[in-house]
Parts: sequence; C-alpha cells; structure tokens
Amino acid sequence: MSLQKEDVYETEDLPEVDQYVRQEEAYESEDVQKIHIDVDSALKRFQGRLLDANTVDFSDSIDRRRRVGYGSGAYVLEVVGPESGESETLRQKFSRLSFELNDLLETLQKQEKEGGREGSEGIDYNDVVSMLATLKACQAGSKPTCNVVPKEPSLRAPSQTILDENRFLNLEERLRRVEVFVGGADAADDFSKTEARTGLAEIMEDLRMRVQMLNPSNADGIHARLNQVLAKLREVDERKRDKVDSEFEQKVDSLYTLMMKWDEVCTNLPSVVQRVCDLNRLHEQAQLFNKNLSELVGVRAQLLKLIDGERLTVLDFKQQMAEAIGKVSVDIDKLNSRLEKLKS
Repeated sequence: MSLQKEDVYETEDLPEVDQYVRQEEAYESEDVQKIHIDVDSALKRFQGRLLDANTVDFSDSIDRRRRVGYGSGAYVLEVVGPESGESETLRQKFSRLSFELNDLLETLQKQEKEGGREGSEGIDYNDVVSMLATLKACQAGSKPTCNVVPKEPSLRAPSQTILDENRFLNLEERLRRVEVFVGGADAADDFSKTEARTGLAEIMEDLRMRVQMLNPSNADGIHARLNQVLAKLREVDERKRDKVDSEFEQKVDSLYTLMMKWDEVCTNLPSVVQRVCDLNRLHEQAQLFNKNLSELVGVRAQLLKLIDGERLTVLDFKQQMAEAIGKVSVDIDKLNSRLEKLKS
C-alpha cells in the first residue's frame, strides 16, 4: 500500500478526447431567405388587427374538403344600444367609454384652437362697456336696461327658450373672454399692474369707489379718519416696539444660557472624542483577535485530524511490519531446519 502517491479512482466514462460532443445543427439553405423585421414598424402596421386560428385546417391529403387557412380582421368597437336585448358587458362598456372620451378630447382641442383664433381678434371698448352694463343690470334685476321680456312658459315655444339660453351662454362666454383679455393685459399704470388678474366688473366697481372718495365734500371726513388711523398706527408701533424689546431680551437670555451649556459641552468634547476613538480602536483589535483565534482553532482542528490519520497509518505500518517480521522469522526457521537436515 502506497501512502505518498495520489488516490486513483476508476470510472466507466471515456476520456475527453474520445467523448462525443453534440454540436448544434445549423440550417443554412439557399431556399430559405432571412429577412430583418422592424418591431416598431410592424406594430404600427398591424395595430388593431386580429388573427383567428379556430378554423385552421391543412388536412388536404386526408380530407377532400377545401382547406381553411388563418382568418384575419380588424378590431371593431362593440356598442350595445337600448334596442338590443343583450346586456352590455364590462369590456364593451370600457371600450365605449374610452372611445367617447377620446372623441370628446379631440373635439375640445379643436374648439380651444378655434376659440384661441377668435379671442385673438380685436375687441371694441364700447362693446365691452355696453356688455358690462347690460350684465350688471340683469344681475341687479333692472328691467329697462336689460331689455328682457318676462317669460311666459305656457305661451313660448321650447325652441325659443333654448335659443335664449344659447344666446345667454354665448354672452357669458364673450364676457369671460373680455375679462380674461382685460385682466391679463400689462398696463403701464400702477392700478393695472396691481389689479391685472381681477375681473372687469371688480375693476369698474373699484374705480367707482375711488372716484367717490375723491369728492371734495368728503375730503374733511377722509382727512380726519386718516389722522385717527395714523394715531392708532403710532400707538401700535410703540406697543410693538416695547413688546419686541422685551421678547428680544428674553431671546438673548435664553441664547446666553444655551451658549453657556454648550461651552461646558465643548470643553468636555475632546476627551469624549478621544475615549470614543480609543474604544473604536479597542473594538477593532478585539475583532482582529477574534478572527485570528478562530483561524487558530481551525488550524488546530486540521492538525488533530492529520495527527489521527498519521497515528492510524503508523499503527497499520507496525502491524504490517510485525506480520512481515513474523513471516521472515518463520522462513528463517524453516531455512535453518533445512540446512540442519542437509548437514546431517
């Protein structure tokens, strides 16, 4: 038994040189043409198309019937009307609502474009003023200025009512455009700059109030009120100043106490940092010691295994040597007995 050589195990597998390696078959034929397919263009070309394979039949050699290939078609939106006896499924309802929403979105976009072209046209100032006066009179319930005839539901036709409603909606839409146009314009004066985003009616009301305030008969009252307001403002400023001073002193005191606390912390901070650094270094050394100790334990276990193996080998060797020595001694005894026989 050899102990210094490597262990050799027998196997039924063939060497790598003699093994059969399966190679993939490459189908290269002149009759087969390879083409490049663009996925994006194919998706755009066949989007919404369907392929039906339920009736496919290529059994011409078995059956005498004419074969049926793949069936194609386009996606059709199924809409169930009220006259249909079937109930609308969730899929049909979702498809119908999606189609109607897309159609509504396209219509609204077209109307916005057309409305933008109409809103870019010139606007007459007289029309704006007359329209504003008409609307304010209608809101206040003034009959002579509004020129509105009382409704007689029993005598007027429904078409006339719808026409009046459409005209009123058109008037409101035009007024809204005028307010947006006038309110969004950038003027040079301070009034238009500050009130650029308000409506036209609010601007006119503000102008009217300002004109009334500039009346000479109201100047004395306004002056007295302004003096009272100024006096009140002075009192408020004095109270606010006193309050601010007291609050400022309190904040300064609190800040001083906080700084004193932080001074103590700052004086002790270097020693604390040094302790933390030492503790961190100690933890690193402990981790390194633990790692080395675990490696030593592993090496000790390996050495014990090797020693056990060598001990078993020595015992086997001793046993084999004892057997061999016994055989040699037996052979020597036999040889001596033969020599004695030969001598005698």
